Amino acid sequence: MNQLTPAVLEEAVSLIHQLRSHRLDEAAISEAGVRLNALLPDPCWFDYTMDHVPELPAEDAVRRAFEYRPIILGGPPDSSPLCND
Repeated sequence: MNQLTPAVLEEAVSLIHQLRSHRLDEAAISEAGVRLNALLPDPCWFDYTMDHVPELPAEDAVRRAFEYRPIILGGPPDSSPLCND
């Protein structure tokens, strides 16, 4: 998983600003989306980056994407105790 470094923050914010500018052609929109998918750990980043009302500042949207923590199903292996008695 990516780390939120200053370089990642800067690139992601720049890409979000480009998407929000509505000045990109279809190919550039696709490239920006693919790159943001690679940079941001939250698979739903688009929902609160582009479709959120009121619009979040780009930096806040990137930070929110890095707050994402996936749910891991299955729990610990059977050999591990679930709690300490």
